[in-house]
Amino acid sequence: MIRFMSEDGVDVPLWSEDGLIFVDGDELVREWSVSQELASDIVEWGRASQGPATARIDAEAARLIRSLRRELDYRFRIVYQP
Repeated sequence: MIRFMSEDGVDVPLWSEDGLIFVDGDELVREWSVSQELASDIVEWGRASQGPATARIDAEAARLIRSLRRELDYRFRIVYQP
């Protein structure tokens, strides 16, 4: 299971049981072959989510997770952890 979870100072908020998976969006593109557009959107969310939680942040997280699942051909179980 991969957790999509905000953390101060983290640009790519994807976590495994062992901790943070990627340092930056380029690594996400290189290692998982996701589109540059999706990686940029995830980094943008990672930075924006470091403030107070909002309904907009939660909705955007859900959209990004759906996109990530599709681009990864549903190989991973990705869950949002607010």
